[in-house]
Amino acid sequence: MANAPAFVINRDALGSQVAAALREAIAAGQYARGERLIEAELAEAYGVSRGPIRDAFRILQLEGLVESQQRGVTVIGIDQDAISELYSLRGALEGLAVRLAVRRGPQEGFSELRRYVDGMQAAADVNDAAAFAQADIAFHNAICLLSGHKRLTDVWQQYEAVMMTLLRLTISLDQNLHASTDKHRKLLNLIEAGDPDPAEAELAIHLDGSRERMVKVWERALQRHRGTPA
Repeated sequence: MANAPAFVINRDALGSQVAAALREAIAAGQYARGERLIEAELAEAYGVSRGPIRDAFRILQLEGLVESQQRGVTVIGIDQDAISELYSLRGALEGLAVRLAVRRGPQEGFSELRRYVDGMQAAADVNDAAAFAQADIAFHNAICLLSGHKRLTDVWQQYEAVMMTLLRLTISLDQNLHASTDKHRKLLNLIEAGDPDPAEAELAIHLDGSRERMVKVWERALQRHRGTPA
């Protein structure tokens, strides 16, 4: 079994925290597809009882990252097809969200979007990738909320944890945080301008770049498993 990632587990919501640790390890390719996850080993690695491990398995199974088989829980993982599916889903959800948000007209939430972009700028200035990722996912989450479409928001939030994990991994790929901030600010300006077509088109370009970076993360993980230079 791959070495468990360094991750501090607090006492609150242990199952969710273990799920977050395993989710990132799986997305980063630290576990191979088909690899069995052993409750006892993970409980010891994370310093928890088996209950939170089972809770984490249930969360990850709903997200499609692991599956329960007769011989135990095994990793499905994230491959190139899964990356394409996740980003095409994200594009469909956010594309509609942008159109609806723009059509609803200027809202107080638009100033919230600007605060998140300013947060990205501040994080980029000190090269704080973690803070940047938090502001980035909050920006996209806010767009979905501003759409006023409850079911769209429900689906987005179902996959938000996976999207956040992928975002952190793509930011780790030598990404220029200032350039990414500029792209978010451009998207925000188009949203505020009130024309949904260019705003949706800019979002599509934005997400396609993110998808390409995630594919590179996956390819590097695959190369590590094969023992070839990244």
